[in-house]
Amino acid sequence: MDPKGPNQAAAQEDAVSPKKAPVIANGSGWNPGDRVQVAVVSFSHTIQHGYVAALGVAYPFVLADFHVSYAVLGVILGGAGIVGGLLQGLAGIVKKYSTKVLLGSQNIGMALSLLIAAVSPGIFLFGAARIFGTLVSWPQHPVGSAHLTERVPHRRGFVLAMHTTGGSLGTLLAPLITSVMIAYYGWRPALVTMAGLTALASLLTWTSVHNPGYVSKRNSNSADPEKKKTPAVETKKADGSLLEALRRREAKAVLGAGMISGAGRGLGVLAVYIPAYLRSGLHMSPLTIGVLVTMVSIGALAGPGIGGHLSDRFGRRPVLLTLYVLGAASLVGFVLIGTTPIIVAVMGFLVGIFSYSEQPIRQALFSDVMHGVDARKAFGAYFAISQSVGALWITALGFVITTFGFKAAFLTMAGSFVVAGLIIGAFAKDTAKLAPAKA
Repeated sequence: MDPKGPNQAAAQEDAVSPKKAPVIANGSGWNPGDRVQVAVVSFSHTIQHGYVAALGVAYPFVLADFHVSYAVLGVILGGAGIVGGLLQGLAGIVKKYSTKVLLGSQNIGMALSLLIAAVSPGIFLFGAARIFGTLVSWPQHPVGSAHLTERVPHRRGFVLAMHTTGGSLGTLLAPLITSVMIAYYGWRPALVTMAGLTALASLLTWTSVHNPGYVSKRNSNSADPEKKKTPAVETKKADGSLLEALRRREAKAVLGAGMISGAGRGLGVLAVYIPAYLRSGLHMSPLTIGVLVTMVSIGALAGPGIGGHLSDRFGRRPVLLTLYVLGAASLVGFVLIGTTPIIVAVMGFLVGIFSYSEQPIRQALFSDVMHGVDARKAFGAYFAISQSVGALWITALGFVITTFGFKAAFLTMAGSFVVAGLIIGAFAKDTAKLAPAKA
């Protein structure tokens, strides 16, 4: 028996082990620096979502200038999404590269993509720039999610929701800036402006993201010298088989639901087709589109954090099922309730709350299921499978819009949520211990 007690022994182990974050005795607590890392990695997600949202507002004007259909846009985005989704499987292979390097390079690459798109003379180079942006932006979801769940494993539902909320902040701000720029100067200056802001914002990623052992290193430098001489206690590593874990029924259910619900996924589909519907379907002005997309983004900003906290306390499954039902209803209402801007704004707010909250809760449920597997490998597989297959929805919905119209497309999105909910209800269950009542 260690005379220092289990908590002191654990603290001593962390002081000499630079690859492992300190152990928290209180399962609801935070280590020093945890909140900063959640904020910075989530801000990197803000940059990524801002990139996609800015392009989403610009697409209708780009297509009008280049005289191409939404089917063509769907093919470009679908192809880019499939390749970008598959690339996310690299997360478990590139472990020698730090989170800072991967996310920092990603954000610079997206700025370059926006700049090339802004000067494109036609759809070919514009499409190539968009594909390049997808290819460089793959690390955010698997690497960022792994970074946060390794850092704060006992609050993974909440930190993954905050990661999504960070992205929603980009979805909130970018349409406002882009819409104003388009209204007064055109879509090309708007994308140049967003390219500059993206490059500037990436500085925070380069300077402030630290690996999970950063706090341990800092503590070891200031700790008692005698403690530094003590050998680290051997701990069990997360070296379980990824393939075996993916065969678990719950894992297959979560992945299957993700492939289907990709039709209504916030970043992938809604960020593209909501501005398109408002412009090409309802013929609204750029400024009105900016305001209405902002209402969707406000909902997306508020929803995930609440949902993540509830899932940590009451379980992922009931929260996820609720989101599927309400998300489907809000998507139907968005295109059937009328064309009055105020009414559309209210429904857009509800779409933002429910549709954008589904992804982080499903992601947390998958993380719970993949216990014993390296986090980067698990999230790499998750996003490679669910998002590459889900990206096919962007192409499919482009053809649905071109052939049948926007209402048919949004009804398809709603139906995908219903089917995904049935899969989760029938085949998934909660495997994580709930957080203490007092957070």
